Amino acid sequence: SFECIQRNKISSVEKLSPKIENKILERMIHMPKSIVIPSSLNGKYLREACEAKSEIVLLSGVNIGNLGSFVEYIHAHHKKAYIHIDITGGFRPDEVGIQLLKNMFHLDGVISTNMHALTRARAIKLETIYRLFLFDSRSLERAAGAMSDGQFSAIEILPSGYALSEYDKIRKYAGDTKLIAGGFIRSEKNISDIFAAGFWGVTTSDRQLWQYGVNRS
Repeated sequence: SFECIQRNKISSVEKLSPKIENKILERMIHMPKSIVIPSSLNGKYLREACEAKSEIVLLSGVNIGNLGSFVEYIHAHHKKAYIHIDITGGFRPDEVGIQLLKNMFHLDGVISTNMHALTRARAIKLETIYRLFLFDSRSLERAAGAMSDGQFSAIEILPSGYALSEYDKIRKYAGDTKLIAGGFIRSEKNISDIFAAGFWGVTTSDRQLWQYGVNRS
């Protein structure tokens, strides 16, 4: 059964207490599965992104001049609008800038490698995705403390190949935080392997893959 499969995955992670194991299992059972988050670069293929099965559309490489119209379009399609703030033109991720994202542009969430920016975003009730690049085992160990705080809505691990190979350690550090894999998502097989490993979702700019996966509760 689905529950048995998930419990077997959890039991393979070392040093998880029964309390944490039960929390992870409960969240895995009840949260949506198989979410492919479309990443629209500078608004390209935004219509197709909004037609995807994901409730989230990620905007990458936009600027403050076109951000408002893109967010309005996404909301008109009853989707949540997230932005990659590290590569947003004309934007400064200080306290005022983060406030503008919510109050002027009405974004629902942000994704970033910038811990300070994510902390500011979380303080004003924006959803936050911590973006973590794995270069080697030390980069994962250095991020362990940030991942274990449970302060993010989700954690995105890049590249996806490293995310897969290090899943057990990542899950151990991240607890019950949702995990996303991104980078070098080339095929439906890549996606199915990621989901089979236990990840909540993937991010991809390949529009041919945006319709893959079904949200299940």
